[in-house]
Amino acid sequence: MDEVKHNRFVKVVEKRMEVLINDFYKLGNCASRVSYDYTEDEVNMILDELENQIAILKERFAGRKRFSLGSDE
Repeated sequence: MDEVKHNRFVKVVEKRMEVLINDFYKLGNCASRVSYDYTEDEVNMILDELENQIAILKERFAGRKRFSLGSDE
């Protein structure tokens, strides 16, 4: 393992994860019925998109392409 690349990976991931975690927390604030009104369909759309983005992220870390007309890589 290339130590320089790994250290750079750790540094970048820690910063980006912190931003994502904070953004998830802020998004969760939208669940307050005191401040906001929303439907279950809207909530499901949000959660479905988040799950879709997680699936895409997993594919990228697994080295799979998102779309291909050719082989099943």
